[in-house]
Amino acid sequence: MLPLTQVKVMTGVGATLVVLCSIFIGVFPLIFNTIVDKMLVIREDSDTFEAFVTPPIPIYMQFWLFNVTNPEEIRFNGAKPVLEQVGPYTYEEVRVKYAFDWSKEGTVSYLQNKSYIFSPELSGERRESDLITSINVLMVLASHVFQGRQDLISSTIWTQLEASLDLFETHEAGDILFYGYDLPAFNFDFSGLGNLVPKLDETEGWSGTLADIMDQMGFQDIPQVVLDNKLALLLGVNNTDDKVYEVKTGSDGMGDFMNIQSWNGSSTLHYWKGEGAQYCNMINGTDGSQYPPRLTRDSVLRIYTSELCRSLYLTYEKDLYHHGIPVYRYVPPREVLEDPEVNHDNLCYCVPDRDHCLGAGMLSLQPCLGLPLVLSTPHFYQGDEKELAKLVGLNPTKSEHETTIDVEPRTGVAMYAAKKMQLNIPLKRYGNLPSFKNVPEVIFPILWVNESANVDADMSQEVRNAVFVPFVVVDAICGSLIAVGALLLVLSGFRFLHIKPRYSFTALHSNTAPEACSVKVKPLVITRSAEQDKL
Repeated sequence: MLPLTQVKVMTGVGATLVVLCSIFIGVFPLIFNTIVDKMLVIREDSDTFEAFVTPPIPIYMQFWLFNVTNPEEIRFNGAKPVLEQVGPYTYEEVRVKYAFDWSKEGTVSYLQNKSYIFSPELSGERRESDLITSINVLMVLASHVFQGRQDLISSTIWTQLEASLDLFETHEAGDILFYGYDLPAFNFDFSGLGNLVPKLDETEGWSGTLADIMDQMGFQDIPQVVLDNKLALLLGVNNTDDKVYEVKTGSDGMGDFMNIQSWNGSSTLHYWKGEGAQYCNMINGTDGSQYPPRLTRDSVLRIYTSELCRSLYLTYEKDLYHHGIPVYRYVPPREVLEDPEVNHDNLCYCVPDRDHCLGAGMLSLQPCLGLPLVLSTPHFYQGDEKELAKLVGLNPTKSEHETTIDVEPRTGVAMYAAKKMQLNIPLKRYGNLPSFKNVPEVIFPILWVNESANVDADMSQEVRNAVFVPFVVVDAICGSLIAVGALLLVLSGFRFLHIKPRYSFTALHSNTAPEACSVKVKPLVITRSAEQDKL
């Protein structure tokens, strides 16, 4: 091959490699995103459908119960409650989606069954048989019903309640949480005294279990806890569904992938009636397990879960690595649960009105549960300092008590999630109820819970292979080819500079030299002079 031809070939090949590989590196993310989008779409025949039905990542519910160490001092002397955190009691949470209904509008609706199985291995020394002294939720709830009532029937019934119940009782941890402890039978039938007080005739048949009594009183919807004549904080929750969810499948775009479109047949909640109720009743975001792909540090993660009775949002905090995978950590900003008088967006959570707003970090569950319970951050983290000061034994810290979600941004998969909340009940004095005459006024903690999921090292490696290895391979191959192309361009340049003098010399001799050396020579003519002729 002639030298000049070699230069032309090396230049062409080098330039082609550099240009084509540079273009491919630029468009490969688009190709990869298209592949990911198709894989994430929820369909019955998709590779990810099984993971949608039953999450492959173990989910755990960890409970810490607050053991009351000075119950008598609280009840009789109004002492500051001294609490001892006991836990964790760890349960594996099993989720199974079923009853799918596919829509042409790119949504699917389903029910989701949740069941909880105690894990002794993950609970350390804690067992469900541990004895815990806790505030008697039933008695506090009853006090809200009977407060202010001065009639004879109410006073007589309350006397019987106080004879059968105590403000603080000791039960096994498992019974307090899931299984329930038996409630006593009651005798509120005072009809035998009707000849003395005719009003008491109305109490005829009011005896037996609470279910029996409520049935005699004409209640239509008797709570499950009463029907079973047991009391537990989560009685009837195990192995049940959480009503119907409708979510976006991603078939018409990934911008709102897995966003909840409706829950329990409605696109909004109907709990909140206060100022700005439309905002508080919004159902926004996903259930927290998956988000739309291609998140950025400016993305806002929105979550709705029925246990919270509201939607929340989280914002970017920092970059982290999860088993070697780059993730973004998102946390709830303080304003999400800020005091309504500071963040007016939260005024609609004041129950029943603005004059009864709770402090920062607290939410009344009265509108959605029908019970005067209060949800808060664990240990009142970033919450009301006044309520925290009324208790002994709480120590709020960011690392222990903050809700966090770590997300792989390219796919939107949550690599680690920890949703943390605390259940409380308001305790205050009711002058006509003996058990509450001396108690302090305080938001009384019962327990706090951490619902968490963590992608382990093996599964993280699978995510790494699927998400990062293709980019590594493409970068390696295309980078190598670009380097080869650049090397060919450099070599062709050197080659051209090397052969250039030879071509210049040839050109000089073949084209320019003949013209430069041409000389016009006149013909030599010899003549003889006249003198020579004479000779």
